[in-house]
Amino acid sequence: MRRRAAADGTVPGVTRQPADELGPRANRTIARILEATREVFLSRGYGGTTIDEIAKAAGVSRASFYTYFPSKREVLLAVGARSGSEAIVQINKIRALEPSVAALTEWLAEYWVLLDRHGAFAFAWTQAAQEDFDIRTGGSQAHLEMCRVFGKRLGELGGQPPEDPVALGLVAFSALERGWDYYRLYADSVDLGALQHQLARTLWASVRPVAASARKR
Repeated sequence: MRRRAAADGTVPGVTRQPADELGPRANRTIARILEATREVFLSRGYGGTTIDEIAKAAGVSRASFYTYFPSKREVLLAVGARSGSEAIVQINKIRALEPSVAALTEWLAEYWVLLDRHGAFAFAWTQAAQEDFDIRTGGSQAHLEMCRVFGKRLGELGGQPPEDPVALGLVAFSALERGWDYYRLYADSVDLGALQHQLARTLWASVRPVAASARKR
């Protein structure tokens, strides 16, 4: 079954019961499954993750997993829906920033916290999309819409509308997510504050109007 993107650009996963019919205990179980899914994806990726591993990490039985999620695909989509919703909220905070590298660096540090929670999903989805047509078609539409919003917000911050907000947003997401992933590898050798500042400078340079003298060169 193919799902349409929600208003915030995310594609919701499917549980076996409507959310408003679930009690507190069921919602706590779902939350544990989603958190465990993020943790297992972070260490094993989508292809290397099994439902048994998710269930074990969540402290639930395999049967309990299937009570709420029909498949590994559905739990991936549910994790993605939450990830996308939180990302859009953070991206829209750019509207309130002062137009400066310092303000963008502070924003990026907050976004980094979000990546610590959801960064594993970005890489798990990329892997899954290579193998699953429905994930690729539904998820790519949502992701490109998020790229458009991100590119638009960055353009607004820089004082000029981007020629292609989707392309700008895709480049920005790529830089932040890959920077976050590399930092996980090189944390002992790379200063986090310096890395975030450099990323902010790179994004800032991409959205500032080019001086007339520079355009003539």
